[in-house]
Amino acid sequence: MVQRAATAIEDFLDRHPKLPPILTLKHLASRTGISWYHLRKMVLGSRASDYTFFKIRKRSGGHRQISVPDAKLMAVQRWIAAHILSELPVHRASFAFAPKSSIRRCALQHCGARWLIKMDISGFFGSISELKVYRVFLEAGYSPLVALELTRLCTHAPSGSKRYDRPEWLAHATRRKIPAYRQFHIGYLPQGAPTSPMLSNLVMRELDKEIAALAARAGVTYTRYSDDITFSTNGDFDRARAMLLVRQVTARLRRVGLSVNGRKTCIVPPGARKVVLGLLVDGAEPRLTREFRDHLRQHLYYLEKVGPEAHRDARKFDTVSGMHRHIRGLIDYAKSIDEGFAAKMRLKFDSVPWSPDVAPPSEDA
Repeated sequence: MVQRAATAIEDFLDRHPKLPPILTLKHLASRTGISWYHLRKMVLGSRASDYTFFKIRKRSGGHRQISVPDAKLMAVQRWIAAHILSELPVHRASFAFAPKSSIRRCALQHCGARWLIKMDISGFFGSISELKVYRVFLEAGYSPLVALELTRLCTHAPSGSKRYDRPEWLAHATRRKIPAYRQFHIGYLPQGAPTSPMLSNLVMRELDKEIAALAARAGVTYTRYSDDITFSTNGDFDRARAMLLVRQVTARLRRVGLSVNGRKTCIVPPGARKVVLGLLVDGAEPRLTREFRDHLRQHLYYLEKVGPEAHRDARKFDTVSGMHRHIRGLIDYAKSIDEGFAAKMRLKFDSVPWSPDVAPPSEDA
């Protein structure tokens, strides 16, 4: 048995030298440091208890459900993300959740464009089924059983949701070599799991390739940043061709179970203000919008004028520390686009009389 395992590992490494061999769930347990008992428990059943669910407000209105895995599942998912998913190639048009990717780099592809087309995929993570995730692990070289177990560790089987009671989300196949692995619903990518972003890119790789080819034929540049799709061109173009491209892309997304949020589809003609992923792209480099700058300045103005506690109450933050992290995050984001502006905002931010438990004196500037 030991010799067979050694041969299997050697064979796997010959075919996939950058990926860690995983022969069984017990093998995964030894690699991750999480017991086989806990891994097996995570793979079985609906797995609802493995996540904490809460909702956050979306800037566009409504709420987004966040699913945070418990400590053990989080550790396993981080291991999978770091050792497996990070080694698998994504399409060059995908700019989110990949090495050296960023909002700025994505927006840069569209700088100076005359025409802009923006589309948004509805419920992106929740629309990616475990069947597609399974194919990612299977095509990476793992055995069908290990691919299934890795998939179950990275997906969540829904319950009590009208959306997931539709026929396409019901698991019709009942025969499995391991009866305990049967489940009623097909799982999906939970938003909040560290594996979901990279898995979404890997699932989308073939579709990205298809849409990129479609864009090339139309003479436009294509990028995707998670669920945000953008096309642009400096050449001759018109609204009729833009609308045709929107219809073609919509049809291809529907074919793989994804849908477009029609309210967010936008065709921006020459002369109109052009914003990609919240950045102005009307020049040679992406720039922060006036709205973003004013929003950050306003935070800092009132923090100085009324203090952290009063500003927390006025802006309806739950805690001062949460507000501190939020505004610090805005400044860090601004720094990735405009270091000079961010430096000025950071000086104002650091001059706010934060309590020591919120911003310790030793905090790096």
